[in-house]
Amino acid sequence: MLKSLMTMTAGAAAALLTAFPTLAASPAYCAHYADQAVWQFHRNERIPGCFKGADARWNPDWRHHYDWCLGAPFETARAEDAYRGAVLVQCSMAAFGHP
Repeated sequence: MLKSLMTMTAGAAAALLTAFPTLAASPAYCAHYADQAVWQFHRNERIPGCFKGADARWNPDWRHHYDWCLGAPFETARAEDAYRGAVLVQCSMAAFGHP
């Protein structure tokens, strides 16, 4: 019973994904996204206690961010930008008492 319910749920999810295709981020948006991601990386470095090292999300490589964005749905790229922004606000509040 559980296996058939999981199969039906997976099938319904796949049908929804194909029924409502996600829109890819545009090259113009991705250039802005990459600029913002690099700025956020450098801002993160300057906030005491925030920087934890470079990784896929936090790094100064503009091309890395741009290429990733081109392959991502627009909403996913927006969510990633918003996440980094929220982390910066949280770190700024902890370090300075303001964003």
